[in-house]
Amino acid sequence: MIVTVVKRDGRIVGFNKEKICAAIRRAMLQTEKGEDESLIGKIADRIELSGREKMTVEEIQDEVELQLMKSTRKDVAQK
Repeated sequence: MIVTVVKRDGRIVGFNKEKICAAIRRAMLQTEKGEDESLIGKIADRIELSGREKMTVEEIQDEVELQLMKSTRKDVAQK
């Protein structure tokens, strides 16, 4: 389970699942299909429970994109 996140500037902060949810939601709202709360939750849960204690912001973004590409919402991954 992720506990800490390494920010782009090197700071280490506590993991906040809601930030991932908010970022996915913003991307979804830029698409014609709009948001999918169920998918948002599933992706955020998968990342949170990935088994790693620390991830960088870039690693989290890559994982979100990967999960979106595996889903029916590939359109969101492009946003």
